[in-house]
Amino acid sequence: MDKKIYNILYKTEEKYWWFAGQRLLLRQFLKEYYSSGKGLKLLDIGCGTGLNLGVLEKFGKAYGMDISNDAIGFCRKRGMKNIKKSDVMRIKFGGNSFDVATSLGVFYHRNVKDDVKAMREIYRILKPGGRFFIFDCAMVSLYGSHDIAFHGIRRYSKNELKEKLEMVGFKVEKISYINAIFFPAVFISRKIGNLLNLKPRSEIQPNFNPLLNSLLKAAYKSEIIGSKFISYPFGVNIFAVARKT
Repeated sequence: MDKKIYNILYKTEEKYWWFAGQRLLLRQFLKEYYSSGKGLKLLDIGCGTGLNLGVLEKFGKAYGMDISNDAIGFCRKRGMKNIKKSDVMRIKFGGNSFDVATSLGVFYHRNVKDDVKAMREIYRILKPGGRFFIFDCAMVSLYGSHDIAFHGIRRYSKNELKEKLEMVGFKVEKISYINAIFFPAVFISRKIGNLLNLKPRSEIQPNFNPLLNSLLKAAYKSEIIGSKFISYPFGVNIFAVARKT
């Protein structure tokens, strides 16, 4: 991503509903599968500006990696120390090193030229029984200018993501779309943007209405709670929990 986008993320992701929701989902995953907490070795792949590492640190020793020097610079600015520059298709950690690997909004990106190869690398660096938590863009019908601005080239269906994870040896323990409540509005917005051939731009803006932000965060949180019991049939995003066998 462009440095301008990273700068927006650094300034907004602590309070912005979209990123706050991702951290809630990540925290729910960790609590559900590692209720005892602590003692884990965790790696955030494509750690961006580093805020998700704060969630991982509650469960053990957290490491981050990113291909972007700009992202690494923002992580250091946050005071994060265990950060390494690395490509997800050639991860600079040894095999069987981590209990948990996380990837939030990484595999859609054009720098991940071969997503199956990247998944194999994640499988390699996990310990036997280790888990991979992936959160990414869903449904090709939503592709639009926002994706182009973020250098996105793919959006996953549930069947495609499950098939690719299983292809490299993972056992998929849970998979679901998420952000179903926002799907209609995003679908209409993206289709209008495509028809009008709008200039690529981020839908994440530095200045946002606090009241609207709180309402959207509450809606996101309700879906996350629901995801413990059901698998949503559609959504703006998709997540999966996959275990190394």
